[in-house]
Amino acid sequence: MDLKTSFVFLFIALALYAIVLASMALADRRVVGVRWLAYSVLIELVKVVLQAMGGNIPRLLSTMVANELNLAAFFSMYIGFRWFVLREPLRSRRGPVALLVVMAAYCAMFVLHIPYGFQVATLPVLWMCGITIRLMVMQKEERFRLPARITTALLLAHMVLLSYRIVLSAEIYQRSRSWAVPVYDPRWNYSMMGIIILSNCLLIMYVWFAAAEMYSTVEATAGMDMLTSCMNRRALMKLAGHEVARSERTLMPLAIVAVDIDHFKSVNDTYGHGGGDAALCALVCLLKARLRSADVVARIGGEEFLLLLPDTDGIAAACVVNELLVAVENMPVDYEGSVIKVTVSAGITQRLPRGDTWTAMMKRADRALYAAKAAGRNCLEIDEQVLHLPRRPAPARQEVVSIAEAASKESSMRASGIWRGRA
Repeated sequence: MDLKTSFVFLFIALALYAIVLASMALADRRVVGVRWLAYSVLIELVKVVLQAMGGNIPRLLSTMVANELNLAAFFSMYIGFRWFVLREPLRSRRGPVALLVVMAAYCAMFVLHIPYGFQVATLPVLWMCGITIRLMVMQKEERFRLPARITTALLLAHMVLLSYRIVLSAEIYQRSRSWAVPVYDPRWNYSMMGIIILSNCLLIMYVWFAAAEMYSTVEATAGMDMLTSCMNRRALMKLAGHEVARSERTLMPLAIVAVDIDHFKSVNDTYGHGGGDAALCALVCLLKARLRSADVVARIGGEEFLLLLPDTDGIAAACVVNELLVAVENMPVDYEGSVIKVTVSAGITQRLPRGDTWTAMMKRADRALYAAKAAGRNCLEIDEQVLHLPRRPAPARQEVVSIAEAASKESSMRASGIWRGRA
């Protein structure tokens, strides 16, 4: 296969992948990384067309403009991968400004027939490959692990070939004293064919990253309550099995809390469904703000929620929930010039030592919730079986409450009547 044929095959691949990535970017505009990879492929497509037409168009287009487009394509590639890994734009403009300076310098060297212009245009590509490899090494997400490793290998190979071409061009510059790139040297052409093969492989990685990200987005959306943006029942049931198994394996406690907004129908009747939606969203925001990142807030019904508290026993959970009850009672919900006030009731249980199941835990939490409502609402109740379990000697929830605090709050709650656990 000669170089012209390689360009034809690369052009076809680029055109197909450009269509695929552009379609994916239009399908979900939230995935910013796909958009930048699509830009990179489109720029690369124009570059390949110019390079393939070498000899039929001015060298200014087939060489200088093509190399400038190559820099832009690699920059877009880096930004795309950066969005996948770091999920943020560039923090500084120094990189893009430096790249523009190099592009301007290369343009001047080409027009003025100054040697070593190829090295000036290639060094930024090596730099962008290097920082992209650093991104691939930094990323920790499981879905990107394999494509990140393959991308790293491809970029390393690309850097080796580019370094070889830098040395080769310098050698021929010194020998011929010509400013022109040695396009007819067989070593030059073979190394170019290697880069074309690597470029085809990188296109596959682009689509792999894009598909993994979009699948993850769809999966996350499927497990999210669309109103409150917390976890829905389907996702909770999937996660609950893993948490129960982990609790059994590590012998660490696992508490769950059934939460229900008191008199929610009257909120809807008074303020309309918009007011009820505002109250639901405000409650979820408060719960997420006050709980740990490891805790789970899930909406399992209209005004019903379930909290999943790993490494937390029932007594410690009661202390945390008591603080939540006070916070919710004092939480104003502004809606169309009115202030909505709500309270919640809660039922608490934890995984029992032997043979407990998620279904049984849910039933016990529901029973405790019904008891809290029967006791007057705006209170919590603990499953009676949990009250007879021995306490763990070590803190189970260091980020929220210590065992000493739990003990003192337990006695104060019993005295105040907020805690209506049944012995």
